[in-house]
Amino acid sequence: MDLRQMEILCRVIETESFSRAAKSLGLSQPTASEHIKTLEAEMGTRLLDRMGRKVQPTKAGEILHQYAKKMITTRESAKAAIEDYLGIISGQLEIGASTIPGGYLLPRLLGKFKAIHPDTSVTINILDSQKVNEGVLEGSVDLGVTGAKLAEGQLVYDLFAQDDLVLAVPESHPLSRRKIIRAQELHGVKMIVREEGSGTRLIAEERLRELGFHLEAGQVATVLGNSQAVRNALKGGVGVSIISRLAVEEDFETGALRPVEIEGFACSREFFSVVHKARTLTPLGRAFLEFIHQGGAE
Repeated sequence: MDLRQMEILCRVIETESFSRAAKSLGLSQPTASEHIKTLEAEMGTRLLDRMGRKVQPTKAGEILHQYAKKMITTRESAKAAIEDYLGIISGQLEIGASTIPGGYLLPRLLGKFKAIHPDTSVTINILDSQKVNEGVLEGSVDLGVTGAKLAEGQLVYDLFAQDDLVLAVPESHPLSRRKIIRAQELHGVKMIVREEGSGTRLIAEERLRELGFHLEAGQVATVLGNSQAVRNALKGGVGVSIISRLAVEEDFETGALRPVEIEGFACSREFFSVVHKARTLTPLGRAFLEFIHQGGAE
């Protein structure tokens, strides 16, 4: 029994897949499977069952999984303690981030951080908020930045940044000549919207309903799955959209798009850093977290 086998066992159980576990650990699937076979031979019992496309632990696998997690946490804590003692800020950091912080906030900070800590590698995985939280829980990412909290006692959230939602219109649109409108004036205006379930869409439509505007199906010019696609459609003149100010800030500065205030709309989103309270961050992880909270975002 060795720590690598424990790590593979944990990742297979947490991802419910040999292939996903192998990929996340930089291994081939046959190599990951061989490690588990060796571990099962040593334990004298089967640890994992294949249930269709999913892999699930046997009772023995569940028991060993609990001990394996403790072993890995102890290893990470020991390594972090030594690096902390030596003052080392190096290595790799895996971050899970939802669309807006991952696409617009964090990339702006990486250059500053790398200038301070050149011997580091930071990977930003852009995921939906649910997957960011799950990644921190499972340990597939070191820390997360997200706009949605899980009712999960193992996760610790700290406010990282705020972002306003704003009505953006193409420079050529009739509304671009207005500085402020009432919500009811959006009736009949073709709109670009995010996909069903999008946090931005849910928040915006709820606030507009409170102001007396209900989006009708005939007004939807197109439905798009991310902010960058909405931004491109706006600049293409497809319609108007309520979107993150961070996503279109550059276009407002260049004049490609114009912000139009909706009377009484004031609507913002909060973004949080998220870590696992039982998992010790490396000195690199702690340094990055401190950087984005205390100085990097200024």
